[in-house]
Amino acid sequence: MRRGLRLRLALTHLAVAVLAIVVVGAIVAFAGSRRFDSYLQQVQSKRNAAVVTSLQSTYKPATGWDATAIYALSQVAMFNNVDVAVYGTNERLLFTVQGRHTGSGMMNGNGQGMMNGSGQGMMGSSATPAAAASPQASPISSADFTIESAPVMVGGQQVGRAEIYAPKTARAAAEDAYQSALTHNLIIAAAIAGVLALLLSLLVSRRITAPLEELTDAAGDVSAGNLEVRVSPRGDDEVAALAVAFNSMADRLARDEQWRRDMTSDLSHELRTPLATIQARVEALEDGVLPPTPENLRVIGEEVERLGRLLGALRSLNELENEDLSVEQESMDLAEVTAGVVDRYRPAFAAKGVGLADDLRPATVLGDRDRLLQVVGNLLDNALKFTPGGGQVAVTVDAVTGPEVTVGALSGPAGASVRLTVTDDGPGVDPIDLPFIFDRFYRAHGVRGTSGAGLGLAICRGLVEAQGGSIAAEDAAGGGARFTVLLPAAGGRP
Repeated sequence: MRRGLRLRLALTHLAVAVLAIVVVGAIVAFAGSRRFDSYLQQVQSKRNAAVVTSLQSTYKPATGWDATAIYALSQVAMFNNVDVAVYGTNERLLFTVQGRHTGSGMMNGNGQGMMNGSGQGMMGSSATPAAAASPQASPISSADFTIESAPVMVGGQQVGRAEIYAPKTARAAAEDAYQSALTHNLIIAAAIAGVLALLLSLLVSRRITAPLEELTDAAGDVSAGNLEVRVSPRGDDEVAALAVAFNSMADRLARDEQWRRDMTSDLSHELRTPLATIQARVEALEDGVLPPTPENLRVIGEEVERLGRLLGALRSLNELENEDLSVEQESMDLAEVTAGVVDRYRPAFAAKGVGLADDLRPATVLGDRDRLLQVVGNLLDNALKFTPGGGQVAVTVDAVTGPEVTVGALSGPAGASVRLTVTDDGPGVDPIDLPFIFDRFYRAHGVRGTSGAGLGLAICRGLVEAQGGSIAAEDAAGGGARFTVLLPAAGGRP
């Protein structure tokens, strides 16, 4: 199939080249024939003019044309390959001259002019009458000659008339020779152009199909499970863009495959730890190793709650992806909602030795209280997880306005918006991970081994977008990470 595409491209280019050659050859042949015909007419007109000029220059007013003049005319006629008949002013034939190199005409065979014996100024009685000199076996036919009649003017007066007979066979022979030479040259040119077109078409088709063949082989490798294969883009045309898109697709597939493996490992870890704890406690209680005190039972309850949170996160993510999430819209102060979550998390931050500062300015939004509580809680939980002891986390809420609110790479809705930011001074986010940090089950390689299944930020994005807002992550100015949430203000005003 690959060779078929290359062959079709080569044949297409060759067919276009051959068609162009045929069209150009036809135009050249037609135009050349017309131009050559015009050229022959101009040449014949010059020859006829030379005959008339010879008659004018050799005419003597007293005696007319003598034998010397006729001889000179015969040389001119022979040079121009024409026959000439000269008539007087009374339309009486005076003499004829044969100038053609082949064949017989109306003149004698030796090329000499024949004079009328009674003509004025002629050779007298020794000359044979012109009528007797014309061979009856070769009568003049207009089908064999082109005949042009021209007056002979001397001193402003007409002294005679010349009829010039040019054989058509000579003209036809010249045209045939010209057409033959033109056709021969066109055939040679067409053959050379055809060979060059074929070679060029093979080269061009090779350059076009080679990247496509490489892409086809790479696609086959990817379909067979080899996600490490890549292709090299060549140039900046559509095929190169296709190669870039293929590489991007392969990168995404490889990344998704790695995420799938990481997700399986993380979920296994998240499920194995609480289940192992529960199993160990239950066996200890059964064997009487541990007494069934409220303290021992509380440990089991905490692990059950941990499993419940994980299942709840999975259920929320499933609702977001299936668009089954119900969002209740009500007007509320985002600063008040955030303050409640901050107060709830303060003991956990204090226990780890992480400072928690807040700057919460009243800002009214239209959203779902429970979902916003979940968003703020997930962001604070994420900050607490990655901020080391002695670090600091800052939470702010304020109102922003403008035709289009832009925070870093984040663009909010036009008009008034409310901004929530959570900034920590932890390790920050690697620029490589920034485009994927809100994807489900995604966990940066630098934080693998910590608890969590990579669902919190994915849920945050789904909940924020479900309420008409947007969320983004970026590196903080002093190190660490900053998460920004933009929500539309209630009533279009903060």
